[in-house]
Amino acid sequence: MSVHLWDGTGPVLADTSAWMRARRDPKARSLLLAGIERGDTCWCWPVRYELMVDARGPEGIAAVERTLEGLREIAVDRNVQRTALAAMRELAATGSHGAHRYPLTDLTVAAAAQSAALGIVHFDQHLERLGDHFGVDARWISDPSTKTKLDRR
Repeated sequence: MSVHLWDGTGPVLADTSAWMRARRDPKARSLLLAGIERGDTCWCWPVRYELMVDARGPEGIAAVERTLEGLREIAVDRNVQRTALAAMRELAATGSHGAHRYPLTDLTVAAAAQSAALGIVHFDQHLERLGDHFGVDARWISDPSTKTKLDRR
């Protein structure tokens, strides 16, 4: 399997996994911050919810809100929701048991990215597969083989 890494250019919808990875990996953090500064990093509501759930108290929640405030929001409207549900049906129809069982946030992020004609930056194997299904360019924010090394810190 070849790994498609994000080079930090072009508008992308940043998945929760990319934000979380940027906390631990200085190179990923630099890429994400550069995208934010250029206005290329976008968000959608499911990602915001997950980042706020992960925040440590009121200060952490305020930091999430400050960070996302100036970024482009990708709408999760009825069309995006229906696209996510259609993908579940299509995946289930492949005949493989559980093929449709992806995290709802991942399905919604992929559908929102497709709707907005954006790529996805992530650190999640689910989004690699969903990017293929939705025809969306899904790029890793850092090499997934480094996961265990950085997560032990």
